[in-house]
Amino acid sequence: MIARTLFDSGHLAFADSFRRFIDKEVTPHHAAWEEQGYVDRAVWNKAGANGFLCLSLPEAYGGAGADKL
Repeated sequence: MIARTLFDSGHLAFADSFRRFIDKEVTPHHAAWEEQGYVDRAVWNKAGANGFLCLSLPEAYGGAGADKL
């Protein structure tokens, strides 16, 4: 198997952090959100507070300034 070299340790740490966020904040509520037809604003606020929104948007505009990967 060819080793994956596209992502660096920062990308992998971000993916792990996001995976934990989904497991804790999204998965337990998914069925209820499907029934109500929308995702509660609170989870969007938590995602933003944790830096998971607007990742590639420049920091000057409120984003994380991250690369597209």
